[in-house]
Amino acid sequence: MASNKKPRIFQDGRDIAINAVLIVVLMVVAVGATGLCSFNPGAPEQGPVQEVDAKTFLDLEARGVDFPVRYPEMPEGWVTNSARRSMLGGQPAPTVGWITPDRGFIQLTQTGVDAEEAAKGADEKPRTLDRSEEIDGRSVEIYTSEEKDVRDLWVVDAGDARLVLTGAGEASEFEELISTALATAPIQAADGN
Repeated sequence: MASNKKPRIFQDGRDIAINAVLIVVLMVVAVGATGLCSFNPGAPEQGPVQEVDAKTFLDLEARGVDFPVRYPEMPEGWVTNSARRSMLGGQPAPTVGWITPDRGFIQLTQTGVDAEEAAKGADEKPRTLDRSEEIDGRSVEIYTSEEKDVRDLWVVDAGDARLVLTGAGEASEFEELISTALATAPIQAADGN
């Protein structure tokens, strides 16, 4: 007798399944009507890279740090897609990232801390000194890790500042960015420093 007084929706599993399907259909119609979502089957397409104004960012950063900051003007095909302030050794360190012509990514961090501290403080990932190379008369220390998800770290002592590079680019691209950065004059801060 009690089952006759329950609403029909609670009488069996088939009714619950029908109601669930109706709710999903109503939800799809409501979300679809807003136009805020889309469905694109297939592989994702490579869209245009969002370019950032790294030069202006580094101009501003040069005013707030006590070491020279450089803006390497990279050739056609290199696109700056990120610029942020990070911290190395408790000091601000401007970081700029580029998409390379071969669709790789390289990030350059500039800091006033010494090279050893820069290598250790770049992130918490374990790396050891693998080799040293010379680029434009400067020693470049390359730190690697046995872990596959840890990217190499290239550290250059430019004399007045340290350059720390990491990313997913070819060695020739790292070398090109280092060479360009070393050949670039520091940005003159507004106060003339």
